Parts: sequence; structure tokens; C-alpha cells
Amino acid sequence: MTYEVGQPIQNSPFAEPAKHWYIQRGRDPKLIGLRRDSFVFGPKNREEGWDLFDGTLLPYKEDSEGNDYEDAYGLVLVNTVRDRLAEWRKAGYPGVSRTTLELLRWWRRDGREQRLFFAQLEAAEAVIFLREARQDLLQGINVPRETLSARLVDEGNTAFQRYACKMATGAGKTTVMAMLASWSILNKVTSRADGRFSDAVLVVCPNITIRDRLRELDPAQGEASVYRTRDLVPADMMPLLSRGRVLVTNWHVFEPQQMARVGDDGARVVKAGVAVEQMDYIYIGDKNTKARGRTYLTLDEYLKRADAQLFTVLEEKRNENGALTQAKVFYRTYVESDAALLERVLGRDLGKKQNLLVFNDEAHHAYRILQSGDDESDDESVLGT
Repeated sequence: MTYEVGQPIQNSPFAEPAKHWYIQRGRDPKLIGLRRDSFVFGPKNREEGWDLFDGTLLPYKEDSEGNDYEDAYGLVLVNTVRDRLAEWRKAGYPGVSRTTLELLRWWRRDGREQRLFFAQLEAAEAVIFLREARQDLLQGINVPRETLSARLVDEGNTAFQRYACKMATGAGKTTVMAMLASWSILNKVTSRADGRFSDAVLVVCPNITIRDRLRELDPAQGEASVYRTRDLVPADMMPLLSRGRVLVTNWHVFEPQQMARVGDDGARVVKAGVAVEQMDYIYIGDKNTKARGRTYLTLDEYLKRADAQLFTVLEEKRNENGALTQAKVFYRTYVESDAALLERVLGRDLGKKQNLLVFNDEAHHAYRILQSGDDESDDESVLGT
């Protein structure tokens, strides 16, 4: 018995998938004449836990053809959005603005020299659908916001509304970002009072190489921008698009800069800026570095910082030979204020915008990592972007 399929690729990249292979361990592959539902398999390590996200993730035993799946969970929200999106598209996009309708028709018009992939169109349309579709089509669709700690809520913070477009490598996510940037900017320029849109776009990415590549998202590039090279915006709309701002930067610039300066051994922290208190775990290693959310210091560096009172040691752990391996410490650092950070990163003009459209490029790299301590339940105990 063989489990190989003779022709793995069954669908055109320019049309909605109409077939898929049913593949399960110990069974013959079967070609199904339908688009596959969206589902995921449970984690191999059950100790990690497996939450069902308030009904957005439910056990997926079998598909509409009766094919069963072992340890699978259906993405209920994704499948619902996908079905409603198709209904909305077929009805002619009811609820959208005149500007949005012009862009949607431009992207899907017949005779395009540079046809857009179906994955690109569906990703952009899904976000637009969630923001502009007629309310009856959005009935029952609730994209959960982030969960904030009580401390952050008391400080007046509001959770972000995030939309994630999960796309395969090579599917053209830069083009999708450009489609959504043009949609937001053009709608804001033509309707200033509409709070659903923004003419200011911030793109955060992981490194300098990607940052330089994404500069084509800046409308100021004109005919060299992705809006024209990929035929995403009609030439007569480019002057309007150029009235928007697109800033591309790295995640790392959002790390609050420390206001204190530490000199030689015995120096003390200068109390300038905003005080930030936190617990951390320091691991003794061969070099000073951070990896997978952990802070590693050499023994000499650890002792030097402790002596300089850069942190307070709360607890130390040693191995059977008495060598220090780990320490729980308390920091009180002084960093720039939120207002100063925004002005430094965004500049004075962009930093004062009430609405800001943010793209988190390569978002699967930007996750929070819990520390291996006792305070994992609160926001202050997580590291990362």
C-alpha cells in the first residue's frame, strides 16, 4: 500500500480552491471535490494545555463528506468568516464605501496583466469585510480582543483589535499589506470623519534587510512603489494616496530606552525618566546574551551588576557543587515615557495621530514568552515583542 499522491497540486493559484487531498495515517489518499475546512491538529505535548477559545476552536471529527480526522480541531471563526465573505462577495460587497468598491473592482477586473492570487484577494477582502460589511452579514462574528491584566486596565489601556492573515511562503503578503494600506489611506483622505480608517500606516518588521525591502510600501516612491508596480491603485488615485504616510521600522525600536547611565564598579542608578519595576530570572552562562526569553550573564557580570545595585537579588539557586546557576532578581529601571517613545519612533506628526493602522510583518516571530517563574499569570511576567 502506498500513501503517495500522483498529482499533489490540484488548484489554480488564481481561483478559490475547489479540491483537496484527504490524507490520514494508515489510509489511502482520497481526492475530495471541495475546499478543505480550516482546522488544526492538537499539540503533541499535552502538558502545554489546549484551550478551546470560547467556541472559536472545537473538536473536528469529520468533514462534510464523512471523512474523519484524528485529534483535529475546527477553526469555527475562520470557517464562518470564509463562508460569509463568499456570500458578501457574491452580493457585490454590500456596505462598503464608494472608494472601497472602486478598489475591489480594480483588483478583480478582467484583463489585468498582473493577476492577483486568490489568497491575496481573500486576505485583503477578509479584513475589509470585518470593517465594512453590512451588519447582518457580521451577525455572530466576534473577533476577540487581547486580554489585559487588571493593572493595565486600571491605567486606562485598551486592548488592541488584531486581525491575522496567515499566508503561505511565496503567497505575496507585501502585496496584501499594500492593498490594505491603500484601502485605509484612500478612504481616510476622501472621508476625514470616518474613524474606521487611517491615513497613517506603521509597518513593523524583524530586521534591517526586510525593512529596506518593504520601503516599496511608501506611496512617496510614486511609480516605483508597489501600488503601481503591482497595479494596485489606478494612476489617477496616486495623488490622493500620496497624502498618506507609511513608516517602516523594526520591532526593536519599541524597546523603551533606559534613561540611567551606569559608570564603573560602585556606580549608582540615576533616577531619571519613568520608573519601571519588574521581576526577572537571570541564568549564569558562558556569555551575556538573551535567548528564547531568558537572560544569561557570566558569573563575573552578574556579580558586577549586583554590586552596582542594578538589581536586588531575591533568591539564588545553586547546583550540587555549590555553583550559582540561577537568580531571581528585582529591577527598578528608569526609562523614557510613552510619549517620548512615540515621538522618537513615529516622529511628532505621526505620533499625534488618533488612528493608526499597524502591520506586524512576520508576526509569527513576534510572540510573548513566559518567564519560568511564579508570576506567569500577569502581563508583567512576559517577555518579547
